[in-house]
Amino acid sequence: MVHETSEIKMKRKIILSVVAAILISGCEQETMTSSNTEHDLAEQSTTFDSTPDKPMSIVEQKNAQHWDDGRIYITEHNYISYQNNNGKPKYYVFKAKEWPREDLNNKSSYDLPRVVFRWDNGEGETDDYYERKDKVWSIKTDGTDLRLVADEFDGSVRAMRMSPNNRYLALGYWADSGVHKVIKDLKTGEYIDLGKEYGFPNFLWSETSDYLYFFENRKTYKYNIQEKSITEVDVQFNKDSVIYDGKRFVVNKHGVAVYNEGNNKLLYSVSVDLNSKQLEKFVFKEKGISPGGKYAWGESSEYRFLIDVNNRKIYQEKIDLSKPGDYEMLNILSLDAKFARSGGSAQVFLFSLDEEKRIKKSQVWKQIGTGHSATESSLYNAFANNGSFEK
Repeated sequence: MVHETSEIKMKRKIILSVVAAILISGCEQETMTSSNTEHDLAEQSTTFDSTPDKPMSIVEQKNAQHWDDGRIYITEHNYISYQNNNGKPKYYVFKAKEWPREDLNNKSSYDLPRVVFRWDNGEGETDDYYERKDKVWSIKTDGTDLRLVADEFDGSVRAMRMSPNNRYLALGYWADSGVHKVIKDLKTGEYIDLGKEYGFPNFLWSETSDYLYFFENRKTYKYNIQEKSITEVDVQFNKDSVIYDGKRFVVNKHGVAVYNEGNNKLLYSVSVDLNSKQLEKFVFKEKGISPGGKYAWGESSEYRFLIDVNNRKIYQEKIDLSKPGDYEMLNILSLDAKFARSGGSAQVFLFSLDEEKRIKKSQVWKQIGTGHSATESSLYNAFANNGSFEK
């Protein structure tokens, strides 16, 4: 049996106290002495009937029960359970349409940076196709406030990027007719079609969210939000890129290239030793970049690198599979690289980093309890809470 946390125990005590008070009140009404006058009894009966007890909702009824796993129902069919080792919530969603959606007007959702990710919440749990298919979800970097972002499409998600103003979701998903590239306006619910030719759907938002770069049929295009226009451009970027302070930072195979976003000129680059005779050992297979472009991370077949882009300094370590690394799994970097998260979303690794951006503290928790997998996570709302992933 799972031990209950103090918070859950307190909640159950409150519920039981309320139920006990209702029962005691009812018993007192029934045991009134015969010395009361008929007028008094009638008056008390009238008062009782005019204020009937409000029936408990289905959610309240379920939460009044004892559950071995300490679950707390959020909606009729969906619940969370808090993990004893770290107090983090684990989400069990069987009916996605009941779950709270991303709400731009809910300020409390945006007091921390957030991560957007794909999740097939019902895979392996139900025959309902809607529940089993890919959907886009979001969550705070500390593992709280899960939200449903997009479920109106039908396909296998390949890439997602939220705009800096949190309003637009750039989404790429594979379907029978191609790799669809769309933008969802979270304010209006409108979907904007960008194309559906095959190829990986990389996206890059401008820092003011007024345009989006995307790939289509091996070419690069720019979509203008206000003009609703698409133009072909000659711009270097990939999914591990960011535009900030008039510069475009692109993590390439060996380092970071920095461009002037206004005129598309290369300003400088920071790379690993390109003179090595075994250069393939330094090719990044996994990458990541901080929201302001100040730091980047890369992992090759034999090495891991943390790049201080502004100071053009590179920290590195040789991969040793027999022990945890100082720069391992830093796929999602915070604003000043004081925090990092792993790239997965089913099981989360949250790291605190020291001055040389080595891991000094880590937390691990299971984020989902249903479905087959949760992947493709990326950071947004990145400047909230001064970029820190926890309060």
